[in-house]
Amino acid sequence: MQRKRWVPLVLIWLGVIWLAQMGMAQAGGHHGVWIIGKRVDLGVLSAGEVAQTAVTVVNLSVRGLEMEALPSCGCTVAEESRSALGAFGWKRLPVRVDTAGLGVGVHGKVLRLSFRRGRESWQEDVLLRFTVRKSMSPVEGVKR
Repeated sequence: MQRKRWVPLVLIWLGVIWLAQMGMAQAGGHHGVWIIGKRVDLGVLSAGEVAQTAVTVVNLSVRGLEMEALPSCGCTVAEESRSALGAFGWKRLPVRVDTAGLGVGVHGKVLRLSFRRGRESWQEDVLLRFTVRKSMSPVEGVKR
């Protein structure tokens, strides 16, 4: 009889942890969605370089939702623009940033994630920060 006493305790603690996560997500105005990688610093990139990163979206709700990635410009592209997340599901969303055509300096690009669950819809922004440096030709990098 003593061996099975821990099962209800584990289930109770799992429920408490789940409720705490739901409460934090709702209090933050995230509608039960947790975005890992909402602020990404890509560092220093050469002009014309393409950088890869990813954002993970976790649905903490018992209801599924639809997600659409809307880039702010043509240089920031999500590999999959539309997807669905089931209840308690998660999705890793690869994002590509192309610095071709961007000037030298600090840049901040926004990837807007648009969510829809039933009649409810909202948007969350993901900020991608990076610095573009002048690309060096092989001759310029050699010291004399």
